[in-house]
Amino acid sequence: MPGIIANDAVRKRKRDDGPKTDGAKPRKAPKTTSTGQSTRTRILHLEEQILQGREHYNNTVELQSLVQEYETKPRTATLAAVGLCRVFCRLIAAEALVKTGGATDGEAKIAQWLKGRLREYVGSLLTWIGSPEAAQESTSLALLMRIVKAETSQGSKRSEQAWRTETSTFLKLIQALLDRTDAEGARQEFGEKYADEYDDVRFYTFLAVKQVLKLSSTQPEDISGNAIDLLSHMESPPDSDYQPETWYSTDAPSAATNNPLLSLASHRKAAQETWLTIFRSPLTKENRKRLLTLATSQILPNFSTRLELLADFLTDSFNAGGSLSLLALNSIFHLITHQNLDYPDFYTKLYSLLDEDVLHSKHRSRFFRLLETFLRSEHLPAALVASFVKRLARLSLQAPPGAIVWIVPWVYNCVKAHPGLGFLLHRPYHPAHRIYSTQAKAGSDSATIAVKDPFNMLEPNPNSTGAIDSSLWELESLQSHYHPNVATLARILGEQFTKREYVLEDFLDHSYASLVGQELGREVSAKKGVEVEWAIPKRIVMEEVGEGLELNGVGRLLTGALKAM
Repeated sequence: MPGIIANDAVRKRKRDDGPKTDGAKPRKAPKTTSTGQSTRTRILHLEEQILQGREHYNNTVELQSLVQEYETKPRTATLAAVGLCRVFCRLIAAEALVKTGGATDGEAKIAQWLKGRLREYVGSLLTWIGSPEAAQESTSLALLMRIVKAETSQGSKRSEQAWRTETSTFLKLIQALLDRTDAEGARQEFGEKYADEYDDVRFYTFLAVKQVLKLSSTQPEDISGNAIDLLSHMESPPDSDYQPETWYSTDAPSAATNNPLLSLASHRKAAQETWLTIFRSPLTKENRKRLLTLATSQILPNFSTRLELLADFLTDSFNAGGSLSLLALNSIFHLITHQNLDYPDFYTKLYSLLDEDVLHSKHRSRFFRLLETFLRSEHLPAALVASFVKRLARLSLQAPPGAIVWIVPWVYNCVKAHPGLGFLLHRPYHPAHRIYSTQAKAGSDSATIAVKDPFNMLEPNPNSTGAIDSSLWELESLQSHYHPNVATLARILGEQFTKREYVLEDFLDHSYASLVGQELGREVSAKKGVEVEWAIPKRIVMEEVGEGLELNGVGRLLTGALKAM
């Protein structure tokens, strides 16, 4: 045993302190780290050589081959793409891709060859647009915009060409953003990071979108939808007192040349022409709906002329029916109030939307908000407003409680704004008025006063419905509604109008679920207790008649239903 311990001690000392022999293998670093370091070093070395002289320009071919290997080596491809971007930005700044006046044939061929390598590089980056990997797509967009910055910073003439020519990187980028349906992330990033931040990018984006819409071979519906998606990420147009002054290009436009970039009117004209091009292109129902949603905030403020074309588009959208009709009327109302558009049929078209379906629609809240906006003016004729009030009152008889709780306070506000509507709630008897008629009973000399509602529900013209001579008997009947909240709210029309007005936003977005939730969440007073029937009924379907039992109304109803089965 002692000998074994000694041998172990000797072995430990030899392993710890003994010198390494020549045959011992050196310890290696991890393979992946070594490969990554060597690849990065190789890329940086190739990049430095290119910038040292023309004899190393062929290194761009090797770097380009690495960029194309993204599927198998994404990190290497990204490093090579970043390196090539730096190379081409410096070459563009040094005018190495431009054929100067005193250049020899050899120098001209080199410049042309470098242009070809730049086109290949840009083409590779464009294939990354629409990639399912967000990092790859974002990297591609950032590198392409660096190339755009370099190309548009070579003087005013070359800068204009770099923004607008078909072979420019910027136009190819816009075309890729519009052609790829799966490039939503790139379109959003471009709109928010570049088009919103820089006036020149926004101006030339409108021009490029218009140009691509005319030249692209992609399906018209798809490219129109992508164009709407791209422009929707750009903020609303600047105010009238805004002066363009933020430039992505380092060559700021000169005021001496009357550059359109310095004119806000030119910016709005470019936007107007682009939107009109989209209006003329084939549009799906979803694309049309997106356009109408953006209209009041981002599209209509750009229009100061050619309003008739815009009105035609909105009229066609209204005729499509459904939610498009309401969105189109909202845009038309904006043109009437802001651009003095003459549209005499506006309230007739709005009146045609009031049917039983709108009160059950999922867009009911939005419709109510816009209806309140359209009829808010106190300068509208009382007869016109009375038609809307009467029609909604008639529709409320078969409307869900969530819609009725908005209609009642809205009618209250309308009566406050238009005192002439007060006769709809209380009209003293006068034999000459059309709502009253004297009828004699058959076989009797006495006469009774009968009431005939002069309101014509089928009349399409709100100025000719006769609602101003009618009454709101429908809302009085709602005081006996089965839902206690509706019944209580309907009673406010029979009281004095001491409240100034109701905030209608508080009555929107109600549904069966919210109304039931309010009832279930109500605290019950310990003293009052739960409201129940004061006496337990002895029978449900029978009633005592004399000394016997007969079916009551419920019993007869159930009997008829059973026989019908």
